[in-house]
Amino acid sequence: MHTNEKIAAVFAATLKLIHTNGFHGTPMSKIAQESDVAIGTIYHYFPSKDDLIFALFKHCRSLLNDFVFNGMADDLDYRASFVHVWRNFVKFYLENETIFSFFEQFFSSPYHEKNKAEIQEPVGGQNKVLDFLQAGIDQKILKQVDVHLLVASYIGVALATVHSIKFKGLQFSEQNIEELTGIIWDGAINREKNN
Repeated sequence: MHTNEKIAAVFAATLKLIHTNGFHGTPMSKIAQESDVAIGTIYHYFPSKDDLIFALFKHCRSLLNDFVFNGMADDLDYRASFVHVWRNFVKFYLENETIFSFFEQFFSSPYHEKNKAEIQEPVGGQNKVLDFLQAGIDQKILKQVDVHLLVASYIGVALATVHSIKFKGLQFSEQNIEELTGIIWDGAINREKNN
């Protein structure tokens, strides 16, 4: 295997094992066994398990951001872009169960605090979304509030939707999704400008 293939195999194995066993139940020895990459090779690329977890976090965040903003035409108006990004956020998590599980565990673990404190990285998946929503605020399309409030509601509803589908077996029709994105949009828009 070439370097990129080995790293991809290690990432895939780590995601699978963390999904099944959690962070503590995923030692480097199991990752080596699952990925079929020698443990010494893994340590060559990632000097510690923490280094591997943070590299995997950046990789998954990049995949999420690429997917969420993929296919968004430059000529879409802001509302259409708002809906496009939200729908893709939900779709990505529904189609990538191990990444969804990884992020869920990451943000409720000490890794999240260490990431914020030591690496000074923006929180996962929210960096581009935060910039996108901030642009809406700057253009006075969205409410003039702290962007983090909008991120919390925008992504929070997306995550709640994913949870409802994955864990409660709810089925959302196209009409339900249209109504839901309408509710989110109605709660976010700056009524003074958009009346």
